[in-house]
Order: sequence, then structure tokens, then C-alpha cells
Amino acid sequence: MPLVSKVSGLRIWLLGVAAAAFLLTHDAVKAQTDPFREGVEYFQGGHYRWALEKFIEAVDRTPRDPQRQWYLAESYRLVGDATAAAHVYRRILQLAPQSEMERAARHALDELGEPARITIQVPIQKRGTSILVPAWVNGQPVGYFILDTGATFTSVNRQMASSLGISSRGSSVHLATASGLIQAPLVLLDEMNVAGARAHYVPAVIHDLPNAPPSVVGLLGLSFLERFRVSLDLSSGVLLLESGN
Repeated sequence: MPLVSKVSGLRIWLLGVAAAAFLLTHDAVKAQTDPFREGVEYFQGGHYRWALEKFIEAVDRTPRDPQRQWYLAESYRLVGDATAAAHVYRRILQLAPQSEMERAARHALDELGEPARITIQVPIQKRGTSILVPAWVNGQPVGYFILDTGATFTSVNRQMASSLGISSRGSSVHLATASGLIQAPLVLLDEMNVAGARAHYVPAVIHDLPNAPPSVVGLLGLSFLERFRVSLDLSSGVLLLESGN
């Protein structure tokens, strides 16, 4: 039997077992209160983009659950984002060693192949202690983002989200701010382009940065940066983003 057929069969079996186990153990939980259950229902209905948003929320709540990571990886694969899918498959290798999920994740990575490596040089600006980079979101130039490698999610302000018609389908995540822990709306940016470094279906939160100048529309966090190998050359004034790693 060809490898692709074996992988597809294993995927279907894993998803079936995962869904059955979930539905049996969570039958009393209402769908609207559980993002993972909502994601499974969207996934089974073929609404992979909607499922993706729910699985991102579910993984944020329980990041070490390989079952949730598997659904997240498969959703990325099915919406056509092989880079993001590969990143999540690699998480499964770490979370579920010597398991059926690990074996399926390795096959999935083999099937995706190794993308060519490309290095993008992003010009940066310094404003005090902050590093700013220009970006386009969903094909539109929106302004500058503050580079923040400690932020789990990229963020966009309400004005920018409204101007681009970006809204949440009700998903939210916990966000640590200077004022404490808050619940922030979760959205998916169809495309984010930083000087030619592109990522699709980037998880982001809608949140206004306090005292930010009008040209700064958000934070550039790990939900974008983790798609790349990142290095910063302050002497040359560039951020290096290497894809295909």
C-alpha cells in the first residue's frame, strides 16, 4: 500500500478515535462552552477555517494535550498552510513520544516534505526601548508592530481590525497585560506580510496597546514569529526571518 494511503488511513483512524473518546467523556458539556468540542463539530462538517480558530483557543487552554494539537495541525493542513501544520506536527513529536500520534505526525511531516529555506531581511526602527517593524495585514499596509518575542499572540488594535473587517467568531484567550490577566477576542489574520515574510491564518488578539502612537497598530508576537527562525542584528538595523526551518 502506498505511504500516502497509509498515512491518510492512520489520520482518519486517529481522528475517529479522538472524536469518539471526546464525545463520550464530554457529552454533558454544552458545545458553546467548550472550544474543542465546537472545533470537532466544525471539523467534521468540513468547516476547517472555523475549526482552526476553535482549536487554537482549545490549545491555548490545554497546550500539552496532543489530541488538541493533532486537530490543530490537521486543520492547518486542510486550509493549505503546510508551514504552520509542520510546526504543530513537530510539537506532537515532543508531547506524545512512542505513540500512534507521534508515528502519524512523523509520516505527515515526511509527506509535507522540506520547504526551501528563504531568509528575509526586515528593516527595523527603534523607538526608545521598542523595536518597530512595518507590516501588511490581509493585503493592506497597516502601519508598525512592536516586536515582542515574549508575547504568545500577535495583537492588533480595534481600529485596525474594524477598518479591515476583522472580527472574532466568539473565541477568546487569556492575555497577560500590564493591568493583569484579561480575556481578549481571538481572530485569524488571513495573511500577515512583514517585508516579504508571509504567514497565513495567523492567530491574533484584538487589544489596544496603552499610549501607543497612531502609527503603531499592535504587537508582533510568537503566533507569527514561530513560523520562522528569528535573529536580530541591531548593528545593521535588520530583523532576519528564515522560513523553511
